[in-house]
Amino acid sequence: MQYPNFEYIYRMESRYKTLLTIYNITKEDPQPETYKCRPREIILRQFQDWNVIQQHLTLLEEEGLITTSQEDTLVIWITSAGITLIKNSGALTHSD
Repeated sequence: MQYPNFEYIYRMESRYKTLLTIYNITKEDPQPETYKCRPREIILRQFQDWNVIQQHLTLLEEEGLITTSQEDTLVIWITSAGITLIKNSGALTHSD
């Protein structure tokens, strides 16, 4: 039996925890995909260094799960693909 690379799994989980944080921030909005999430909202909910969160955001954007734009500050939007991934992952049963 071949075992998965645990370091890879750990990194995946970290990035998806950031996605779950963004989902939790945006889920009460009638249109979560249009909610402009700011870095401070993520920082206040995660006990990680901003540099780590930025790495997660880059990876999540490459996967099409979020989009970002630089306005007065960085703005993060969750995509419908990001919402679907969270809803289908079972993570909501542990976060709500």
